[in-house]
Amino acid sequence: MLAPVFGLSTECHMPGLCQHVFSNTIFGFSGKVTEAELQKLQTCLPGALYYKEENQIVHKAEDDAFWRPRPLEERREQAGRGALGGRRRMQQGLGGASPLPTLHSFEESVKTDGTEGAPVDAAGVTGGPAMAAPGEKTEVLGTKMWNLDRLDQRDPPLDGKYRYGTAGTTGTGNGTTIYVVDSGIKKDHQEFARWGGGASRAAYGYDFVDNDDNCDDCDGHGTHVAATAIGLTVGVAKAASVVSVRILDCEGSGTISNTVAALDWVAANHAAPAVVTLSLGIQVGSWSRVLEDAVAALVNTHGITVVVAAGNSGVDACYVAPANVPAALTVAASDLATKYNGSGAGEPDGVYKWSNSGPCIKLFAPGVNIYSACGGSSRCAVVDDAAYTYASGTSMAVPHVAGVAAVYLESYPQSTPADVSSAILGAASQGKIGADALPASTANLLLYSRVISDAAVQAASGPSG
Repeated sequence: MLAPVFGLSTECHMPGLCQHVFSNTIFGFSGKVTEAELQKLQTCLPGALYYKEENQIVHKAEDDAFWRPRPLEERREQAGRGALGGRRRMQQGLGGASPLPTLHSFEESVKTDGTEGAPVDAAGVTGGPAMAAPGEKTEVLGTKMWNLDRLDQRDPPLDGKYRYGTAGTTGTGNGTTIYVVDSGIKKDHQEFARWGGGASRAAYGYDFVDNDDNCDDCDGHGTHVAATAIGLTVGVAKAASVVSVRILDCEGSGTISNTVAALDWVAANHAAPAVVTLSLGIQVGSWSRVLEDAVAALVNTHGITVVVAAGNSGVDACYVAPANVPAALTVAASDLATKYNGSGAGEPDGVYKWSNSGPCIKLFAPGVNIYSACGGSSRCAVVDDAAYTYASGTSMAVPHVAGVAAVYLESYPQSTPADVSSAILGAASQGKIGADALPASTANLLLYSRVISDAAVQAASGPSG
């Protein structure tokens, strides 16, 4: 089909070669290519092929054995080959073929019986205060919602409340869309309902696993992430919308080619203002230029804020793609030791035991025992529109930042990703991670949700309010 278009001979026609064609974030394609076909491409299109990669695995960024450091001897051997030489973009020519990696999400889940309800009455919330109106609102929280409790105040002790909105803004992310590139979404979950009723705020984009438009979630990772970002009771931006772009299967794994295809789809189909979450990555020491380039293009060319999980291997995040992309907001996971039994004044925040760190980290956000919507049978025995569960990992830190980005974009919808990043990092609480817990060369910044507060930046180093 391409041969006649380019005026090439019939010998150059190779039907069925391409699985995906990329034209928005990068220019290229993915598919199963033999060496003979590759040679034919180079002959038919001289100078058109710049680099190639193998199709690797990507995995959810939930706590998982997949992310644990490899055995010492294996790491030494890998270091000897130069694979751990710091942040490296693939400058691989055509002579070094390697497949595109598999992606995984970064999380740790705990199966529950599915009978735990929302931390507050969801029905009461939907019929509650007019969230479309500006003004400060207060959600009274139980201890299980320590993460939201921590976001809106500079210092412990936690006060059992989540405050959002100001005199001039709703503080809910209204009018913004978060594209959750993940395992799908249970879009009928009550967390995605609208205030006052109406259609779900969750929608399907495209399913690159099954190649259709049904992005239902059989793993549950994407549902958990999405609800933390926009949930009525468990979420940060309570009026924002989410669109599911599915690239992870029922085990939480996918491929780089499908991930790049998803980012290409978002570039072509997004509604602005938009945010993308990538609670996933490839294994430490693996590299993908196409994934890095696609993420960077989504930010720099298409003006979409991309929030990425740091990863859960306890190593430098600069060794993990796409956490190593400078244009992305890369998030590490924080913890609070006394989150369930009365935090003390001035208590320092900690770091999730497996969170990656290092100079590629932009900031920390809560990522341990995060309570959110359950969308998978491996997580809760009963999967329905009122099921909840806990999960940990840098996957869970990502949607907190995405939600705050949506809140900012509600007030400043024309903002560039650089504006969003500057606002979030400028308002972040400084020096809250305990010095003994903070890895070297890692920014000591903790997400602060009141980014649209007149005094947010000025108070960044000040006492609790």
